[in-house]
Amino acid sequence: MSTIITKFAVASDKMIDELLYLTRTWLAEHPEIKMEGQYTKKILVNSMNSFSSQWFIVYAGDEPAGFAFLTDGGVRPSFLEGKRIVHLSAFAVLQAHAGGTAAASLLEKCLAVYKGRDAMWAELSVAPDYLEANGFVKTAGYLVKEMQ
Repeated sequence: MSTIITKFAVASDKMIDELLYLTRTWLAEHPEIKMEGQYTKKILVNSMNSFSSQWFIVYAGDEPAGFAFLTDGGVRPSFLEGKRIVHLSAFAVLQAHAGGTAAASLLEKCLAVYKGRDAMWAELSVAPDYLEANGFVKTAGYLVKEMQ
């Protein structure tokens, strides 16, 4: 059994390459998801260097197994106006690691880093079954986890 660990992703060549591998592999595993051009090297580097965003990579041993992207930017649901929230924009674990603890480690890190927020929200297309099983609730077309 591999050791599972989740790390902050920084804009190093190694982590950018790992994120490109992860995003491309995940999209290939899910051809129904149309995100062409969303995960380019330039976009990844820009988002990694933004103070309003954070990438995480979960590893199974030394192998990248999944990723999450959280941001303060973008349009927020109106019912969350006035609250301190963070957008879970992407949450993905590769199929080879879907049955293990990679997803749990990744979500635990996301929640721990943003524990001072009122809520975390995601679109319904972002791992809905897994997130609902872990405390997110469908609210007005989104998945929302109250943090307090």
